[in-house]
Amino acid sequence: MRKIAYIRVSSEKQNTARQRKALKEAGCESFYEEKISGKNTDRPELQRMLSEIQEEDIIIVHEISRLSRSVKDLITIVEQIQEKGASLKSLNESWLDTSGNNPMNEFLLNIFGSLAQLERGLTLQRQRDGIEIAKKEGKFKGRKIEVTEGGKKSEKATQAVEWHKEGKSVRYICKALSIGTGTFYRLLEREGLR
Repeated sequence: MRKIAYIRVSSEKQNTARQRKALKEAGCESFYEEKISGKNTDRPELQRMLSEIQEEDIIIVHEISRLSRSVKDLITIVEQIQEKGASLKSLNESWLDTSGNNPMNEFLLNIFGSLAQLERGLTLQRQRDGIEIAKKEGKFKGRKIEVTEGGKKSEKATQAVEWHKEGKSVRYICKALSIGTGTFYRLLEREGLR
């Protein structure tokens, strides 16, 4: 039986130290850690963990929202863990322990999963409302383009535009230059190519 930690924060700027410390103190030996949104299950470390867990392993998360922000995805993840004969525990939600066959745990898992999903939805709604107000006041200019003109990343911007004109695929350009597709498309808009 291994204690395995799954750690997630939503962005590169966020720190995982708090989660790592608490999970280490809980006795975790293996750590799967990533800085990526929890809005879906397309997370490399999550998928790696799910493929590598073994019977009687215990997956421990700091809190349920680190595992998923969607009830549907959360239930799917829990089912995948249970199919492997492993169990799931949360440090912050002490009721969450799937090692026993307790119907109350399943009920609470659905309730708190729904609350995490609601919280995410309310956050996005507040963000949209704030953007609309800023647009009306002329203060919203959109997300900054990572590859700026004249900045230290201008070579990437130049290369991206050149490759686009040569007909290289968006996937190839973004992967080769380590830029996001959103950044790439904003760059094309700025250059009048989209």
